[in-house]
Amino acid sequence: MRLLAAATVLFTALLAGASLAPAADIGANDDLAEYQADAGAAMYAQMTALGLRQTVIGVRWVPSDPLVIQDKDKLDRVIPAAIAAGLRVVLAVYPYPPRELEAGLGSPSLFAAYVGEVASVYPEVKEFVIGNEPNQPAFWRPQFDARGQNASAAAFGPYLAGAYDALKSVDPAITVVGVGLSPRGNDRPDAPNNVSTSPLRFLRALGAWYRRSGRTRPLMDAFSFHPYPSRATDSLDRGYAWPNAGFANLDRVKQGLWDAFNGTAQPTTLDGLKLHLDEVGWQVTTAGLPGYTGVENVPVTTEARQAAIYGALVRRAACDPDIAEVSFFGFRDDGARAGFQAALERVDGSLRPAAAAVQSAVASGASQCGTVHAWKPDSAVLGARVALGPASGAAVAARITAGEDAHATVCVGLPVGAGSSPVERIVGLLHEASALCRSASVAGLHQVLVRLTAPRGARTKVEVAVQLQAAANPDRRTLVLEQATFASSG
Repeated sequence: MRLLAAATVLFTALLAGASLAPAADIGANDDLAEYQADAGAAMYAQMTALGLRQTVIGVRWVPSDPLVIQDKDKLDRVIPAAIAAGLRVVLAVYPYPPRELEAGLGSPSLFAAYVGEVASVYPEVKEFVIGNEPNQPAFWRPQFDARGQNASAAAFGPYLAGAYDALKSVDPAITVVGVGLSPRGNDRPDAPNNVSTSPLRFLRALGAWYRRSGRTRPLMDAFSFHPYPSRATDSLDRGYAWPNAGFANLDRVKQGLWDAFNGTAQPTTLDGLKLHLDEVGWQVTTAGLPGYTGVENVPVTTEARQAAIYGALVRRAACDPDIAEVSFFGFRDDGARAGFQAALERVDGSLRPAAAAVQSAVASGASQCGTVHAWKPDSAVLGARVALGPASGAAVAARITAGEDAHATVCVGLPVGAGSSPVERIVGLLHEASALCRSASVAGLHQVLVRLTAPRGARTKVEVAVQLQAAANPDRRTLVLEQATFASSG
C-alpha cells in the first residue's frame, strides 16, 4: 500500500527547535487552607520552600444564588496568606451543581457578571481558570441532546466567552485559562452511568460552536487540561486510546486544539496558547498511616513509584515549551480514603518522597532539556490504514481504519498506463464520471468495510482510490492508491 498525504496548509514558519525551553511553573491545586486556623500560612510556606510557584483555589458559582461569592469569608483569609508566602493565586471558577444547569437556572451573562465581580473584589489575582471538566456529568449536564449529539461544548462555550470578556474588562492583564478538560469520556449518551464526552470530541464540538458563533475575540489565553492517569497504577508513559488523552498524549491535545481553532481569533499552541495542567495526580497507598479513615476506593500506587512519576512529570513539563504550569491535585491529604489521596504531604503534614522528587526536578528546571523540538500539526489523518480484501467476482472490498474519526470516499475505476502520477490518478478517480464511488464514516480505532463493483469494461484489474478526511479538520487528509485484481465474470 502506498500512503500519500496531501496537505492543504503549508507550514513554513515553524521552529525546528530551541536551545532551551522555559521551565513550567509548578504548584498545587488545594482548597484545604480554607479550613485551617492559620488560613494555610504554614502549608503555603512549605509549598514555597519546595519551589512551588502557584496555588489553585476553586470558586463555585451557584446558579440559584448567582450574586453571592461562595465562601468569600474563607477566600478573604487564604488569598492574602498565599500571596504573603510568595505564591501566585489562581482562582478556578465554575458553575455548580450541574443539576441546576440542567434545570435551566444558569445563564452565561449571570456567570460572566459573577466572574467579573470576583475579579473586582480580588484585584491581586491575575489568573482565572474558567470551567471545571465540562465534559463530565459531575460538573456539566446535559452532555448530549435528544439526538445523541454532544450538547455540553456548545452550552459551555458562551460561559467561557462571557467570562473572558468580563475579566478583560476588569483588567486586560488577567490571564484567562479555559477549559479544565477531563482526560476521559465515554461518548455514550445511553451509558448506564457517567454519561460523558471524550476530550478530543469535546474540543471538536467547542471549535465547531466557536466558528458558528461568529465571535471575533478569543475564548482564552491558555488552555487547562487535567492529565490524570486512567489508573493510579499506570506509569507516566501509559496514555489513553483515542479520543481520550493523558500526559503521554499531549501532542494529541495540541492537535485537537489546532483542528478546533486554527484560522480563527482563538490562538493555538502554534501562536501563543499555553497549556496549564491544573490538576494531575497519582493516588498513593495510605495503609497503616495514622489520621486516615475509610477504605481505598481504587487501586493505588506506592509512595516510591509516585515520587518517580512526579519527578519525571516535572522534568518533562520543563522541556515542553507549550506547558506553562503544572499543579498537582492536593498538596496535603485530607484524610478521607474515599477521596483523592495524591498529595505531596500526608495528612499529618509529613512529606512524602514525592515532595523531594518534585523539589529536585523544579531546581533542575530546563537545564537538562538540551534541544527542544517544537510540536507541529499533522497534515494527514492519524493512523490511516487501507487494505483491499479478497475479491468476489467483480466486487472490490476495501477495509479502512483510522486512529481518529474520519470520512472516507472510495472510488474504483479502470487502470491507466504510464504518464500519470499516483496523486494525479487519485484525484482523477475521485472526480471521474465513469468511476464508481461510495462514502463511509470511520469511527476512530474501528474498521469499516466498503464494497464496490468494478466499473463496466473492467477485465481483471481496477484502480482503487481512497480519500480519508479527518472529522476534526477536513483539510487533514490521507490519499491511498491501490490496484485490485479479480476473476473476470465473462
